[in-house]
Amino acid sequence: MAHQSEIDRLDDEVKTLLLKILERYAYRQRMVVNAMGHGLKYLSDLETKRGFLESLDHAFHVSVEVERLFDAMGGVELMDAIRPRMERIPYPESRQELAAGLALVRRAAHASAVSYEGCVCKEFGALAMTVARAPSTAAESEEKRFIAFANDPSNKRQAQTYWDRWLSLSLLSLGRPGARGDARAVALGIRTIPTAQIVRAFLEELEPLRKACGLEYTRLEGFGVQLPEDLRNRFGTVGLS
Repeated sequence: MAHQSEIDRLDDEVKTLLLKILERYAYRQRMVVNAMGHGLKYLSDLETKRGFLESLDHAFHVSVEVERLFDAMGGVELMDAIRPRMERIPYPESRQELAAGLALVRRAAHASAVSYEGCVCKEFGALAMTVARAPSTAAESEEKRFIAFANDPSNKRQAQTYWDRWLSLSLLSLGRPGARGDARAVALGIRTIPTAQIVRAFLEELEPLRKACGLEYTRLEGFGVQLPEDLRNRFGTVGLS
């Protein structure tokens, strides 16, 4: 539950930036909840369903807390703000796409969450840490499934399609490097590092998974992704080999 006295002590600029950040968090968490909820139909055994339901329950809890904090800060019509982005999110069309989507979105959520440790808004900082420290057993299992799928030569093209789709969505959910408010969020103590560094850490930590899958980086900017300038040649303009 949001502590109103703490929120009242935040200055208006901090509140304004936090509302924008909470919109992005709400969008990412809804994306996870929707994908996992839809993906349950692909799971046949009860043990796998149980692991998914535990992860889904955590994602749902975070979604509820994000929306509660948004309301406590005076935000209005959260769903109106994120609906246009939500409508562009695909539902996984197969068990393999579910695996790819969860693997990538989980990593993006973690990369973002750790940047809010010590946030000037203690309630949001604590909420972000629950995301950073969330159990990853289900997602790690999905990574292994996707690696096996991608390494079958007959699946390579489809695996690349799933990878491109969910990598672009994950990067877009992290925000635009150098956007107005990015430097201010760091200066005001909302987060510890700028978006460009979050994106860089996400992509670098993703490298072992990409290599294990034998996949390539396509033209990410074609999906609307804006990368930090120093990463454009490496990740933004290379085609399939």
